[in-house]
Amino acid sequence: MRYVIPILLLLSGCMVGPKYQKPEISMPTHFEGLPQGASSEEEHLSQWWKQFNDPVLDEVIKEALTANYDLLIALEKIGQARAQYRIERSHLWPEVDLNATATRSRISQNFLPPRSGANEAVTQTSGGSGFLPGFLNIFQIGFDAIWEFDLFGKFRHMKKAAHYLWEASQDDYESVLISMLSEVAVNYMGIRALQNKIALVHEKIQIDEDELAIARSLFDVGIDNELQITTLLSAIETDHAELPVLETSLKQTVYALAYLLGRQPEGLMELFDEIRPIPTADGKLPVGIPSDLLRRRPDVRSAERQLAAATEQTGAAIADYFPHFFLSGISFSNGNKAGSMASLESDKLNKLFKSASRMFSVGIGMNWDLIDFGRVRGNVDVKNSLQKQALMTYEQTIIASLKDVESALVAYFEEQKRRESLLNKVEADRRTYEITKELLKTGLANEIQVIESQRSLIDSEKTFVQSEQSLAGDLIAIYKAIGGNWDVEP
Repeated sequence: MRYVIPILLLLSGCMVGPKYQKPEISMPTHFEGLPQGASSEEEHLSQWWKQFNDPVLDEVIKEALTANYDLLIALEKIGQARAQYRIERSHLWPEVDLNATATRSRISQNFLPPRSGANEAVTQTSGGSGFLPGFLNIFQIGFDAIWEFDLFGKFRHMKKAAHYLWEASQDDYESVLISMLSEVAVNYMGIRALQNKIALVHEKIQIDEDELAIARSLFDVGIDNELQITTLLSAIETDHAELPVLETSLKQTVYALAYLLGRQPEGLMELFDEIRPIPTADGKLPVGIPSDLLRRRPDVRSAERQLAAATEQTGAAIADYFPHFFLSGISFSNGNKAGSMASLESDKLNKLFKSASRMFSVGIGMNWDLIDFGRVRGNVDVKNSLQKQALMTYEQTIIASLKDVESALVAYFEEQKRRESLLNKVEADRRTYEITKELLKTGLANEIQVIESQRSLIDSEKTFVQSEQSLAGDLIAIYKAIGGNWDVEP
């Protein structure tokens, strides 16, 4: 016994199973969606939404950081993973339990046990010189302990796996954080866009009604026909029919934002009483190079940590091929402790803590499932399959991250071109409207021409609002796609 334990401790340095190494992934040298000459240098923007210079958006984001339920749940999952790691780590050390019992037994009259100390105690209890039926008191207090030597690294593999999953849960939290921030910003941009569209529709309805009044007055004096009146009535009803759709979308978007803020929808509409323009962002895009995604995207980091955990779990399964050694009581059954390491026992409570009441038993046991009908092998095959799935998930996540960045970049820069053209159209239509009003003063244009030019301007402005919303959403998509070390303070 004096040599066995040191030998087992020395052997506990052996670990079976695969040793995890981070996969080498080939990444492109640049993003295809980034135009030539565009800045690609990396810039840390932990609070990217402040690039939009909108104080209301800043307040909404601040509230979401403290009240969003998805974020709170993800934070709680970090605590769960940390607790699981402590559980797995505890298996490397002895388990010690304190037990105390007090029993009183009545001896059967039809049972005559062999002469023993217990028999003598019963005799004394019954008050006779021979065996007489009576009672037996037993008081016991002691420690039960068991320690499985981790000879082949099963518990160390499980400890590492739990630690990797703990790290993955932290990356998952950052993924939820990035998604939540982008959803809040996108919904905010949508609210501002819908407000501006509704205002433009109301303005267009007023213009159509003004033109309708002119058409009716011309019809009354016989200058115009009824066709112009019915055409304008149709246009007005079309605009009126558009309003409920826009109002419904506005309220639904506000309700979606309320959900992200962790609050009930009632009352949030008051935050948007004032119609404000869609905010635009100034500043560089912190795109960097594709290889940056491996460290900046939390979903990529999480997938890699889960691959590491799956590798360690495979090693733990392989360790079950080998025997398990235990230090505990003298008796063992399927690796569970049985018997006391040290205890005090007495038939009288006042003698329990005397030196004569001491007893102990120490032993080393082994458990080895020689015939399990393929259970261990099946478990290893399952873990191997899960490891391969984790590797493919990791590679797939990297490809998805490249796709997200490329798609967001293409959409953003192409929308920039479209916005520039639409802005030129708005300016041209506004100039046409101003010129028509000047011509009206000199008698070279009529009121109908002024109204038509104003209607064209409103239609251009509606299209431009949609482009600005798309451009803001594409920029938010870039911030989301590139990931980052979002160490955000609420």
